[in-house]
Amino acid sequence: MKKMTKVVALILAVIMLSSTMTASVSAYAPTSSDLPVADFLPLGDFFSYFFDFILSILGLNGGDDSQGDTAAAVKFDIEQGEILAKKSKTSTTHASTIVKMINGDLMAAWFGGSGEGDDDVRIWFSVYKDGAWTEAAQIPSEDTVAHWNPVLQDCGAFVRVYYKVGVDTVNWVTKYCDTFDQGAHWTTPRELVPGDTTGGRGPVKNKCLFTKGGLLIAPASTEQGDWASFFDVSFDAGLTWTKTANIVSDTEMIQPALWEDKDGGVHAFFRTKAGNIYRSDSTDGGLTWCEAYATDLPNNNSGVDCVMTDNGWLWLAYNPISMSGIRNKLVLAVSKDNGATWEEVTVLADNFLIFEEYSYPAIIADGNELYITYTNERESISYAFITFEE
Repeated sequence: MKKMTKVVALILAVIMLSSTMTASVSAYAPTSSDLPVADFLPLGDFFSYFFDFILSILGLNGGDDSQGDTAAAVKFDIEQGEILAKKSKTSTTHASTIVKMINGDLMAAWFGGSGEGDDDVRIWFSVYKDGAWTEAAQIPSEDTVAHWNPVLQDCGAFVRVYYKVGVDTVNWVTKYCDTFDQGAHWTTPRELVPGDTTGGRGPVKNKCLFTKGGLLIAPASTEQGDWASFFDVSFDAGLTWTKTANIVSDTEMIQPALWEDKDGGVHAFFRTKAGNIYRSDSTDGGLTWCEAYATDLPNNNSGVDCVMTDNGWLWLAYNPISMSGIRNKLVLAVSKDNGATWEEVTVLADNFLIFEEYSYPAIIADGNELYITYTNERESISYAFITFEE
């Protein structure tokens, strides 16, 4: 049976290759960095990825047959499902975020509408309580252009959501509003940095970081001209913000993902166009940063997210793919040495069809519990709750 499955998979792969090569002659030119294929795929890179994929199917390069060994690295229980049924509220859903509130319930948010960048795209949210997700609802807004990339933040007595507003990613403006009653009511949205025209301040995709030194750091980036990443730092818990210098890098980077290690060092991973996740480190609590450098972790020009748990383990949700735009597999990995080496824990989602999409993960932690949300084929938001053993 297993051999027959591989033969069938190989036949389907050949059909897929023929279809893809036929489709590739069209002049596809995406306008947003969040679209499934951000750059046109070089034919050589496609063949390299394709044949690696075929070898994996045939069990010749440690693909699916080796996952059982890596999955044994950490013992865990997992609950998975969808926050809302596919296309139940909007045609498109993307860019989720999650937070655990003071009462113990979870809140997730994302953007949804008829299509990414369309004027009807708004921020939606749902609350996980009593073992189920509530019906999705919109966060009120009077803006008449697209809404993008919400980021939830636990502020103790209230929950804040940051999000972008703009006709495109180049002209983003960051706004925020708060809820003091777990989403029943929201305050009137306000600009994070009034009058900003730099393409968006504050968090751009991933959650903010409260450091041991009392700093609130927002992982930020801009897509005006060459992509560039920086951090917004607040000394007063988010009342005012100070922008750091852009992070020096030999490649374009956006959407940082932050963590603080047990010794107080602050670090960030970045989405890039270089085929690898890049990293930068700060030794002064997040005020200044070293030049970014490539890690061994692949990156497909799509967002990643990470969190460090109380035991010092660093968890990373990402697409283990270096080919730009391919997002058909999403995994969870763990590092027990602050990001030096990694072990794959589990595959959160994957699909034989390489143009299916599981992407833009968000991850938070509470003790030995992990809470993850991610885009499911641009039609719904999925979640995974994980309880792990040390």
